[in-house]
Amino acid sequence: MFALYDSLLISQGRTRACYRHPSDRGLVIKVPVGDKKAQNRSNIKELRGYQALMREQVDLFCISHCYGFVTTSLGRGLVCDCIRDDDGSISKTIWDIIVHQEVCDVAYIQKVTDDFCRFLIQRDTRLFDLNLKNIALRMQKDGSYQPFAIDLKGRFDNKETIPVSSYSSYFAKKKMVRRTRQLIERILFFRNRRKELQSKTG
Repeated sequence: MFALYDSLLISQGRTRACYRHPSDRGLVIKVPVGDKKAQNRSNIKELRGYQALMREQVDLFCISHCYGFVTTSLGRGLVCDCIRDDDGSISKTIWDIIVHQEVCDVAYIQKVTDDFCRFLIQRDTRLFDLNLKNIALRMQKDGSYQPFAIDLKGRFDNKETIPVSSYSSYFAKKKMVRRTRQLIERILFFRNRRKELQSKTG
């Protein structure tokens, strides 16, 4: 069993908290929080999403890979890659950068994000939950960003009444294009509201 402490916490969302692995700096452990009815549901969906991607793709260097479940002091957790910058720091998400970083090149972040999403669309990589907190930007030595998807549950967390986009390439592409456009727009939208957002989370 792995003991998880507050000092290892990286981030927390509505259904999961993400911790640094206590003995391997290259990994994180995602554990469920909140409603017990949803316990581990997000983790199961993410593992299923990862397994589906691996069946369909030859090489997925742009995602945080999943390695299965482990027992922790906070419950059953899903082990995934920890994305780190070239200097060893844990990579920030788009949200972290545009909301909490004082200086950033918004136009460049939009371009990098758009290129990343286009790459996913071209390869029919169905990651529908494209939002600012689910994409990490790994800073490289030259100061450029390399995007990584760090939440892969989108295909099995599909809110459509009939989830045709999860199984049809045509509808998947249309949905990915729409989600990409929304994502790019939100980068500037939330950057312009960063002071308000900081006061709410601070």
